[in-house]
Amino acid sequence: MKITFETPKTVAEIAAVFLSFTPVRDPMLKSRLSFWTDRYGDKPLADLSADDVDAALAELETSPGPSGKMLSGPTINRYRMAAHSLLRFARQKRLLPRGWVSPFDHIPQHKENPGKVRFLTPDEEQRLMDAARVQSWVLLPLLIRLAIVTGLRRGALLGLTWGDVILDDSTPHVRIERTKNDDPHVSPLTPDLVQEFRRMRRIKAKDCDLIFTGKHLDRPHDFRHGFIEACKLAGIEGVTFHTLRHTSCSRLAQAGVDILQIAEHAGHRSLSMTRRYSHLCVKGRANTVNAVFAGS
Repeated sequence: MKITFETPKTVAEIAAVFLSFTPVRDPMLKSRLSFWTDRYGDKPLADLSADDVDAALAELETSPGPSGKMLSGPTINRYRMAAHSLLRFARQKRLLPRGWVSPFDHIPQHKENPGKVRFLTPDEEQRLMDAARVQSWVLLPLLIRLAIVTGLRRGALLGLTWGDVILDDSTPHVRIERTKNDDPHVSPLTPDLVQEFRRMRRIKAKDCDLIFTGKHLDRPHDFRHGFIEACKLAGIEGVTFHTLRHTSCSRLAQAGVDILQIAEHAGHRSLSMTRRYSHLCVKGRANTVNAVFAGS
């Protein structure tokens, strides 16, 4: 008997394929996609209309979230991004007709509130590293330092294997095959990281083995408790693991690195994400102004 497989067409069917083929680095992606599949799961994705999107976004804007509070504009934008990821996947897999127009076109996003970027000072970094060294998970200092130097997101770091770390090269680096934005990425390593990677690699570790594991070698270690305890011990407040990514970009901006290079370092697709560090780029702008106008 011949077995045939039908091409997925509905929102729910395509979402299921999308989640099975896509590494989920954002823990909220699945629940935000569920918002769309709960409402339009039985509808062909190609038939999703601007009115459907308007109705769903209006519901998000007027209904309390799981915490009982109204959702912020940036949070509603994250729901849009989840749907956009699904649409982009469907286009790439040719599950949508040629020339199909996204129902999100011409529906404005909420204004993002950049807020104040929290980053670690060199003194705070040193205190955090010292506190991390006395935690039970021996790889915590390496993970923290790597996050600060590379600016990589938590998911990308935890997905690293020993084969992704290139040490025997003129420019030691880690390589990410697919970032959150589905792009390949290379991050140079400092000499102290090269030395620490060599020191921490197990003798029998294979290139395909994950680096940041605990007693379970087949999955990343849940380091959250150790990180929180290290922050408390270091006397550092208002910090999450994502603060280390902000620290990486902020240090580059303070050193005079231009926005384009910082965007490349962070793997930002849009400069709008990188502009939050522009106020720290005074040194670079001052050097440019002096080079152009001094003595003129």
